[in-house]
Amino acid sequence: MNPTSYSIQQVAEITGLSKQVIRKWEDRYQIIQPRRLDNGYRMYSEDEVQTLIGLTSLTNSGMTIKQAIEHYSKLKNSLEVNPVIHSRNALIQAGTEGNEQEILHLLEQALHKFGVEKLIEEIIIPFLHEVGQLWCENAWGEYQEAISSQTVRDFLSHIRRHFFVPEDAPLVLGSCLPGERHEIPMQILLIQCMLRGYQTSMLGPSPAPTAIQSTIALKKPIIVLLTGSTDIAFTEHAQSIFTLEKLAQAHRDISFFIGGAGSEKYYKQFQLNALKLSQSIHDIFPKENF
Repeated sequence: MNPTSYSIQQVAEITGLSKQVIRKWEDRYQIIQPRRLDNGYRMYSEDEVQTLIGLTSLTNSGMTIKQAIEHYSKLKNSLEVNPVIHSRNALIQAGTEGNEQEILHLLEQALHKFGVEKLIEEIIIPFLHEVGQLWCENAWGEYQEAISSQTVRDFLSHIRRHFFVPEDAPLVLGSCLPGERHEIPMQILLIQCMLRGYQTSMLGPSPAPTAIQSTIALKKPIIVLLTGSTDIAFTEHAQSIFTLEKLAQAHRDISFFIGGAGSEKYYKQFQLNALKLSQSIHDIFPKENF
């Protein structure tokens, strides 16, 4: 017998699937095609066993078998097509499994392979968009979304802490808007600023306008970035937005930018002017050739 071939009984023992489920997945979804012996017995290759193990892990995490097949096939195909796509799909699989250490390992691998700029723009940002989509479609639960987002947030914080920028470089101050607690968009923006030679400083989530004002007076940044991914700053802290607009009007020597989905939604309604709307790093540095 070929040592890399397995009987259906052996596959059932390895994967934890019943023989009936293995046959069902084979016949209904054609995800594996075991060879047949002369007596009609199925023999499964090592690759087919690994496919079943991968699908079992995905279904155990909450996916339907159809969703699991789609994600597993995407991951497997991407390895041959594009290493960036493969990295993103591997992150999705690790997030689906709720595997924090694997997410971190994949991010570190991608950082060394692609560098910071490409990691952020082609892997982390699309990964986070897909995380949000899976959450909205109820394909992921709260734990999967939280562990994926928190691991990315902590990884970005690590990059910022260890990124060298000269002490005399101009400063960019970043802050979430009052009430806003989603830090990842600001982490990304500040790293992109550091790649362009700027020092950065970041306030914690949901700061008071007075905290932003006092930090500006103390740090004297040349650029201030504010982000609001949700509606909360505009629906529950509207007066703070007007206070920040007046602050920007009083500091014409500093460039103030406001961004995020919530900011884009309410920008015209709040009639903001001194706070310039920014949808990406290229709105902040429009003349660069990157």
